[in-house]
Amino acid sequence: MTRILGIILLLVVLRMAWKSFTIQLRTAVFGPPTLPKAPPPPRAAVAETLVQCATCGTYVAARRALPGGGGNEVFCSEECRRSHPQS
Repeated sequence: MTRILGIILLLVVLRMAWKSFTIQLRTAVFGPPTLPKAPPPPRAAVAETLVQCATCGTYVAARRALPGGGGNEVFCSEECRRSHPQS
């Protein structure tokens, strides 16, 4: 029984030595392991008002909307502003 435990202990020590050797060899050949890049922090949400285009109905940020000729109409693009029937 003591012999079996001795053999098991020897195998465990050999396994640990082999792992240490292969890690050192890999580091010597390929350089130190690099850690994966951390993902960028989440961007802060900015509350922004959306307005609907009078021609196509697309929602666009109020700061990017094009004003209409009269009233409170807004448009998502110059093409929608030109093609609107009342402008």
